[in-house]
Amino acid sequence: MLEPVKPFSNSGGIKIQSAQSTAEAPEELQATFEKLLREKLYKENSIKEGPETTLSYRFIQIDEGSRFKRWFLGGLGNSDEGTLTIEVTYLDRNGHVIGKIHAEGKIGSGMFGGSFDHAMETSVEKIVEYTLKTCNPK
Repeated sequence: MLEPVKPFSNSGGIKIQSAQSTAEAPEELQATFEKLLREKLYKENSIKEGPETTLSYRFIQIDEGSRFKRWFLGGLGNSDEGTLTIEVTYLDRNGHVIGKIHAEGKIGSGMFGGSFDHAMETSVEKIVEYTLKTCNPK
């Protein structure tokens, strides 16, 4: 995770937008990610939607690993663990970068070999936590 240039204000709200990903992310994955991010940021944490700050995200690394191998080996070590890395850039109203982070989620082993949803949820939680910690509403 990278530190912000400076704390930023969300008094005028935060707008979420996708940017050009460097990793191939299926539309369904992107839609699920953004839905979860909106739910956690706006509904659960009462951040208002607006143009003051833009939270621009893009998928920079997606490795699903092998669900079968994770299941087959029953979670021994980090066998074929999958990962997801999302880069989030925060921009002020004028489009100037005011912060940037990388949020990573891992697909661990589970009863059925783990799920990519867990990696996405972990990434979203990190993004929301960072956003709330760095926001400085006036």
